[in-house]
Amino acid sequence: MKNLILILIIFQVFQTSAQQQKHPIDVKNNKCLEEAVPTTIGSIICEKEALKAWESEMETTLKLLKENQKHLDIKLLEETQTKWLAFHKKQVQFYYSYYQTQYQGGTMARAAALSHDKKYLRERVIYLKELYKEISGQ
Repeated sequence: MKNLILILIIFQVFQTSAQQQKHPIDVKNNKCLEEAVPTTIGSIICEKEALKAWESEMETTLKLLKENQKHLDIKLLEETQTKWLAFHKKQVQFYYSYYQTQYQGGTMARAAALSHDKKYLRERVIYLKELYKEISGQ
């Protein structure tokens, strides 16, 4: 019962975020999560797929940003990105350890940690995309 409630909460969060900004990755992830309920393993697979898609989106956006040397200090961009990635990694470890205790291990802890990982990576990518739009005049 506890697992089903968490899955429904995770699904609700993603449905709400998709309504705010419907990125194709969010749409695909929401559809995957709808089809995965009520299995935790299904949710984990959906979150991993979305996480990989956001990582790819980040790489693409960073490449675009690095092409704008006239408007950005690329060395500083790379330094801030490296520090953000280190912070992000620790943040995900923190959430995972919390959920390990909360759910006494198991797949629910992993699903919840992946959800946080994706959420914060998504936010960073959207920030970088907005920065690119600003400097490129789009």
